[in-house]
Amino acid sequence: MGWLLVLLLAGMTAAFPDWLVEEVNTPSQLKYTKQGTLLLSNGLIGREFLLSPDFSTVDFYSYEKQASLLRALNPEAVISLDGIVYNISGLLTNIPRAYLNRTALSQDKQANINAFHYVSHSTHSPQAPFKYTPKRGAPKDTKWPPKGLRLDVRFKAPFHAPSIHQQVTVVIHYEIYDGCPLMAKWLTVEASSIVQKKVMLKIEAVELLSVNWQWADAGYQWLLVETDQPHGTVVQWSDDPLQPDMPGSFQRNVQSSYKPSPSLPLSSFSESFRVHELVHASSDPERTGLAQRQKLRLLAPQTQENPIFFHMTNSSEEAVRSVIDQLAEVGFEMLIYSFGSGFNIESDDEEYLNQMKSIISYANAKGIEVGGYDLIDWTRTVPKEWMADAGSSPSPGACFASGWTDYLMERVLNFINRTGLSMMETDGPYPGYQCQSSNHSHHKNVDDSVYRQLMLQGNFFKTMQEMGIYVNQPDTYFYQGGTKTGMGYNENQYSLPRWQDLSVSRQQMFDSMFHYTPTVGWMFLPLVVYHGGGDAAMFEPLSQHYTEFEWGLAQYLGAGVAACYRGYRIYDSEETKALVKKWVGFYKKHRPIITSDIIHVRRADMQGIDCFMHVNPKLQEKALAMVFNPTNEPQQTNLTLPLYYSGLSTIAHVSHEGAAPVAMTIDRRFNIVVNVALKPLQITWFLIE
Repeated sequence: MGWLLVLLLAGMTAAFPDWLVEEVNTPSQLKYTKQGTLLLSNGLIGREFLLSPDFSTVDFYSYEKQASLLRALNPEAVISLDGIVYNISGLLTNIPRAYLNRTALSQDKQANINAFHYVSHSTHSPQAPFKYTPKRGAPKDTKWPPKGLRLDVRFKAPFHAPSIHQQVTVVIHYEIYDGCPLMAKWLTVEASSIVQKKVMLKIEAVELLSVNWQWADAGYQWLLVETDQPHGTVVQWSDDPLQPDMPGSFQRNVQSSYKPSPSLPLSSFSESFRVHELVHASSDPERTGLAQRQKLRLLAPQTQENPIFFHMTNSSEEAVRSVIDQLAEVGFEMLIYSFGSGFNIESDDEEYLNQMKSIISYANAKGIEVGGYDLIDWTRTVPKEWMADAGSSPSPGACFASGWTDYLMERVLNFINRTGLSMMETDGPYPGYQCQSSNHSHHKNVDDSVYRQLMLQGNFFKTMQEMGIYVNQPDTYFYQGGTKTGMGYNENQYSLPRWQDLSVSRQQMFDSMFHYTPTVGWMFLPLVVYHGGGDAAMFEPLSQHYTEFEWGLAQYLGAGVAACYRGYRIYDSEETKALVKKWVGFYKKHRPIITSDIIHVRRADMQGIDCFMHVNPKLQEKALAMVFNPTNEPQQTNLTLPLYYSGLSTIAHVSHEGAAPVAMTIDRRFNIVVNVALKPLQITWFLIE
């Protein structure tokens, strides 16, 4: 009878929605619980806070796993003011840190008299870190800022702190997002302008969590903790030093902090980095990768833009106008003046500016955007007074917190406003080095040099993004407005012989797209010599390397990954022109599904057929599989296509290269099996609706 009741209850209870396949409609909310705590939740995760005797996170919960992440209490953050270290709230308790007994917590707790104490809280809608409107193929239904709820909690210094510190208010921000098991956390400081100039601030930790084993890095790794900064921060997992009687990797803490930790006047501090806490609750690489990619789309929606661009090596006006005509003819969307082409975005020469305005107007009239390359920081040689001071070591490049950033911004904005340029490829963005100078205009000394350079580099990209400028940057400034980066970029691989280059690059895409969306990374097709490799590496003349050229077009456009087609023309005959139009047309016809996430079917090993498949449960075209035979022999196989993340569950309508669709039954593991027979060096594709 007991088992029958269990079965009946199971039948009455709907399965927990899979947020990676279904839309979760529970709105983010903050409510008081029966226990008098505050609960910030969105139906997928919840973070619960005690308000008395002081503010403290007492639970972090996964509704999907029906389990708590948290096993011990910690302060909400740690700072120092003028060298005095303060915990931001936090409770004192004798409960063993091996587990958080919340029954015992109802009695065994007291406030830390030396910590900043809770004052008040308020809620707000999320605010966008930069303005953004979807364009260049990004989904038009993108919500920006993302829907969700932000909780701001204010804390004041303890009564015995120096009087000037009692005039400082620390605000911790917790932000949760609709439909995603993701929370962001960061810290700001409020004080009068007089206090801001007198008090020195150091951020010791923005987040400290003690988690149960399965969530930790040494467990199942069900929790992903990252920051939004590409440099100068660290997420560190470690054994719990406060639990010496229970050593071992199952007692794990995670701390998010600066490295190096900046010491700077409050007047120079805007806000801390943001900690992203993604409760993906899985150890499966495909599932955890999909979760990471959803986070990127949610918090950096501009990375979904994916224009088809060409890297031009010849900057003569005649050559540029000629290639613009070619690009318009075959459906390309952007021309980028490549490195080494002679393009100079920093020029203020009137004749050059007028020439570029004329060329860009010509391109725009044909539906082609224009951008160009500039080396902006790392390894960049600028006037001595703007170079980073590395002490006895050679300077690594410009200091982005010197007058260089003002000069660069002024020149770039002038060029954009005068010419209509709408894309910028910024090589050498600031990579996180220190500067010991005490004479630079935007930082005090070495102690604040990394923080200030990161902030200014981020602001540069935000400015570009708000102007509608598409930004390629070989780094991960995505949450500051950067659009695209290298996808496992290795310059030497593009100097390999053509077939090796294509094979290694297809492997590189396959591996990188466990963490990257197709649209966030670029690859490279060296139509002319890149670094080396000579005739064996380059694809010119295109007509003589027709098959290899088609493979490059097919694997990159079929993956939805932009490639830098670098040369002086995109076709050299009617045959290669038709070839480019074929694959560009294929990409544009199926653009929404092709720019959707990749499911990893078979990694290329050059021994047989390989395959990757795009999926998107929100589209009519649910999946598109690209299949390759890189061998010199015919290949035939029954290829299993996993359709769970497509949202299909019973019937799939499968079309082979645009033929009439065939209905196929999806098995209990959400798979279908298609028969694939390919000639040597043949490529095919299947569309699934």
